[in-house]
Formats: sequence, structure tokens, C-alpha cells
Amino acid sequence: MMVLGKRKHILFWFLLLALLFIASSVMPVYAGLLQEKQQERQEISRELEKERKNLRAQQDREQALKQELKELDRNLAALKEEQNRLSREIARTEEEIAQTEAELEEAEERLERQDNLLKRRVRAIYERGSVTYYEVLLNATSFSDFLTRLIHLRTIAANDMSLLKEFQAERDRIQAEKVKLEQRRNELESMRRQSLAKEQEIQRTMSTREAVLADLQQEIASRIKAIQELEQEAQRLDNSIKQLISESNLGGVVGKMAWPVQAPYWISSGFGWRSDPFTGAKSYHGGIDIATYGGYNPVFAAADGKVIFSGISTAGGSYNTAPGYDAGRSGLTGYGSYIMIDHGGGTVTVYGHLSQRFVAVGQVVTRGQQIGRVGSTGYSTGPHLHFEVREYEKAPYRYYSSGAPDYRYNPMNYF
Repeated sequence: MMVLGKRKHILFWFLLLALLFIASSVMPVYAGLLQEKQQERQEISRELEKERKNLRAQQDREQALKQELKELDRNLAALKEEQNRLSREIARTEEEIAQTEAELEEAEERLERQDNLLKRRVRAIYERGSVTYYEVLLNATSFSDFLTRLIHLRTIAANDMSLLKEFQAERDRIQAEKVKLEQRRNELESMRRQSLAKEQEIQRTMSTREAVLADLQQEIASRIKAIQELEQEAQRLDNSIKQLISESNLGGVVGKMAWPVQAPYWISSGFGWRSDPFTGAKSYHGGIDIATYGGYNPVFAAADGKVIFSGISTAGGSYNTAPGYDAGRSGLTGYGSYIMIDHGGGTVTVYGHLSQRFVAVGQVVTRGQQIGRVGSTGYSTGPHLHFEVREYEKAPYRYYSSGAPDYRYNPMNYF
């Protein structure tokens, strides 16, 4: 019986060691696969953000082109109206020129008739001048009568000359009016030619803009299709991440979470919309910032779980690195040095801006275990812990501007 009990004891320890060996070999594989999926998801999120930014720029360009085409249409309509007005004015001017030419012809005829009449009278006076004078002398009853007859003859001649000058003045006036009208017609014709040239230029511009708009709309359609494909891929990765988390065999968070920072501390920034501490613009804050009076206070795991990320965030992406001191690293952005712990049931906690990390990917941690120290690495204005709670099993209640689903919830609801 003692031998049998001893064998059972040995078998128990053998099975326990085997289970530990299997767990130790499976955990890194699981952690590595989860990290790979998460990094792939981050890359797709960055690509989505880039594509959406380009799409917004192209849509803005599309609206600008449409507005420009509307303006060109208005200009073209105004030119058409101006051309119609010029045509009407040219037609009126042509009518006035025709009327003036008729008046000029009539005036010239009157002038010619009066001129011929005057010439005949002068010729008659010249031919019969001596006879007339002699007859005036013989027929005059007195010298006074003679002078009267002579004055009458001269008055008739003077009236003829005055009438002739009036006709000449009228002809000159009509001729000048005709010259003005012809100049006005030439000016109007020149304006109409300029208007036609502008119309042709606008039509050429419109044709060019319409071709650019058609190409741009094709590019927009292609980009929208690419975005849709990226969104589908992002959804597929989200499902894979949630599946991996659900298969982690972790029991989930039991009860309330433990406070992740050692006192003294205060909440320097809450969850939700706020003014960005760098730009002052309205931005969304997906966690809480816990500032510390003592500087680099210890950071603890909020619940039992397994480390699924322990590394740094840079402009080129997030990377796992060995535990160590990160406050001296350069080029960190975003979360800076940070840790992610999977607690099972889709719950993940994030600890950002650390100065030191004490745990590695795949490591199992317990509630209240020290995992690092507060820091100011990455996108930070001073020593504090950025703490997030993510619920991948819950339906996301909002989306990033990039369109990626946001699984972050207010951490204050978990304490």
C-alpha cells in the first residue's frame, strides 16, 4: 500500500510537471500569435487612417471642382447674356446707321437741288446782268425805286446762299453722326469678338475640369472600395483577436479591480472628451491619467491575468521588448513604454507611459503584483500612468475617426 501511494504521488508530480511544461510552451505561442494579430490590426488601423485622410482630401477636391464648374457655368451664362445684349445693341446701331444714311442721302439731294438753283440764278444774273441793270435804270421811276429793285435782287441771292449753307451744315452733321454710329458698331463688334473668345476659353476650361473631375471620381470610388476591404480585414482581425482572448482559458476579472498605482496620486485627466494637453483641440481620451506626487511610483496589475504585450510604441509601430528601464529611450511616442494584460473573458487592461517594465510577454501575473513604475515616456506631459480597460467581448459603443472600433470603457466603473 505504501508503494502504491508512493507511485500515485510520483504520478501526480509527473502530471503536474507535464502540465506546467505544456502551459509554458503554449503560452509563448499564444502570446506571440496574439501580439502578431494585434500588431497587424494596428497596421491596418494606420492604413485605414491614411486612406480615409486621402479620401477626405479627394472629396474636398471633388467639391472644389464641382463648385468651380458651377462658377464657370454662371460665367458662361453671363457671357451668353452679354452676347445677346451686344447683338441687340449692334442691331439697333445698324438700324440707326441705315436711317442716318437715308437722311444723309436726302440731305445731299436737297443740297444738290439748292446748289443747282443758285447756280442757275447766278448764271442768269451774270448773263443778263447788264440788261437787267439797264432795264432797272430805264424802268425805275426814281433813284429810290432803282435802289429798292437792286436790294430785292441782292436779298434773293443772299437767301439762296444762306439756305445753301444750312443744307451743307445739315449734311456735315448727318455725316458726323454716321461716323459715330459706325465707330460704335465697330466697338460693339470688337466686344462681341472678345466675349466669344472668353466663351471658348471657359468651355475649354470646363472640359479640362470635367475630365479631371471624372478621373478624381474614379479614384474616389477605388479608394472607397479599398477602405471597405481594409475595414473587412480589420473586422476579421478583431474577430481573431477576440477569439484568441476567449481561448486564453483565463477566468476573467473576479469582483472589482485593484487600484493600479501606489499612493500618493490623483486623477489628472478623466475618461472621455477633453482638451488635448499639447494642442488644446478637442480629443477623445480612452482611459484615465493617474498622476503621482512621488514621481515614479510602483504600478500594479489590476487583476489576475497574462501579459500579452510588454514593449514600446514608436512612430514605426509598437514592439515587444525585454523588461527593463525605458525612461532613457528616445523616439517613443503614443503610449511610450506600456504593458497589456489579458484577464480572460475579453477584458484587457493597458498601463501606459511607464519608466520601467518588470514583466515579459506570456508571463502570468496576479492581482496587486508590481509590473512596472510610473513614468513620462511617449505622448506625455509629466509622470503619470495612463490606465485603460478594454472589453473585446462587448459591442463597441463608438468608433475612432479612422473607423476602427473602440473597445475602451471608463476604468472608474471597475473599481
